[in-house]
Amino acid sequence: MNSQIHHYLQHIQFQGSLEPTIQLLGQLQTKHLLTIPYENLDVALNRGISFAIPDLYQKIMVERRGGNCFELNILFSWLLRELGFSVTNRYAQFWRNVAEDTPTEEIPMHQLLLINEGGQTYISDVGVGALAPCKPVPLIAGHQHREGQELYKIERDEANGWMLFEQTKQNWRLLYSFHDDANEAKFAPRLSQQKNKIAMIRTTRGRHTMMNNEFRIYEGSSLTIYTTQNDKEWLQALQRFFHITLQN
Repeated sequence: MNSQIHHYLQHIQFQGSLEPTIQLLGQLQTKHLLTIPYENLDVALNRGISFAIPDLYQKIMVERRGGNCFELNILFSWLLRELGFSVTNRYAQFWRNVAEDTPTEEIPMHQLLLINEGGQTYISDVGVGALAPCKPVPLIAGHQHREGQELYKIERDEANGWMLFEQTKQNWRLLYSFHDDANEAKFAPRLSQQKNKIAMIRTTRGRHTMMNNEFRIYEGSSLTIYTTQNDKEWLQALQRFFHITLQN
């Protein structure tokens, strides 16, 4: 094992066998989601971002930052390939909180990973940030996937391709959809449309989220909202809830 892989595994606090099985994939995915936040701060603050592995490694592993779905899943896919997994990166349309009449070209883009293990394909995704599966989901039409109180299902049709739904209190809601050939990098420039400063991370008891200067702490059935009043408070809350220290 090279030093970078060792550092990656140490950062997400993983110890155990590295045989590339679906069990290992689930352990790595969960550890990743509990350690590395989704955040779009470089985009929102008009800083440059790079999808090159050395740059992603420096940002996320060395500087202890997070990233958007492209950054997180690209780096995670690198780790998985280094450990012997068969990985395909896929681009998806992200439907959560998007109005039904939104033009196709304005639907946010997302990246996820497809892992082939034992002849079965699974979705593995560390780039949603908010509620989403923490374990690999078998890519089987009609399959339902439960994690605690959360329930997801896979469907497929000709228009949308593969679709991952999440169960809400009222009904099923489409989280994202993708086609088998959705792997073209032309989707990536849509990231520039993000304007709000966002951060999200899973915790063992819930999740932390941030939208600009509002921080929300979910623990079980309780919610605490904390609003920062100035840049100093915001930077302190960013470190406290997401362990992010922004470099000048």
